[in-house]
Amino acid sequence: VFTIKEIRQVGSNIYDFVMQTDNRFSFRAGQYMEWTLGHAKSDTRGNRRYFTLASSPTEQETILGVRFYDQPSSFKKHLHTLKAGDTIIGGQLAGEFTLPEDPKQKLTFIAGGIGVTPFRSMIKYLSDKNEKRDVVLMYSNRETNEISYAAIFKAAEKVGVRTVYTLTEPDSIPADWSGQRGFIDEAMIKKEVPDYKERKFYISGSHGMVTGSKELLIKLGVPRSQIKTDFFPGLA
Repeated sequence: VFTIKEIRQVGSNIYDFVMQTDNRFSFRAGQYMEWTLGHAKSDTRGNRRYFTLASSPTEQETILGVRFYDQPSSFKKHLHTLKAGDTIIGGQLAGEFTLPEDPKQKLTFIAGGIGVTPFRSMIKYLSDKNEKRDVVLMYSNRETNEISYAAIFKAAEKVGVRTVYTLTEPDSIPADWSGQRGFIDEAMIKKEVPDYKERKFYISGSHGMVTGSKELLIKLGVPRSQIKTDFFPGLA
């Protein structure tokens, strides 16, 4: 049983649920858990969901990063009404979307929107452990107000993490924007990650974004064995 300690907004319609529990448990950065939230008038999608742990094993609190959409499920509607002191049940810890054992393996993380949460977990872990790795995070959002965890990614520069931001909604890009523009494509990967054939790629986001990115990497000659994927069901 996890008790909500704090709920904080970290982006447009994106919230961190910061929780604590009396039962100690261990996990690897990037793993997920099944969460149960009982509520009246549950819809056909039920009262259970899988959410990645956005927190690092080095942190005291457990953090879920959740994005809320229009016309959400009954689960998401009820989750959005919770406040400090309320509880939620976590179980079934699982997932292989985790850092490779070899610290010398070059990595590229490709994140779309709320798909950044496992990378928040991994990068915070590397930063807290002062574990240096060659990591490029390519982080795509529609608009600047959707960017989350920028301070954590900035702090991780000291351990070798470089973040490339890109915005995909051309009409809302600020005049002083210094990041990339448009969807992550072949040209952007070649420019930002010229040694891409030496890297292991992790992709996390919507199902369509993950599938498209994987196909792009295969077209570029990245072996399937060097690609790991995770996707977020979005409206669930």
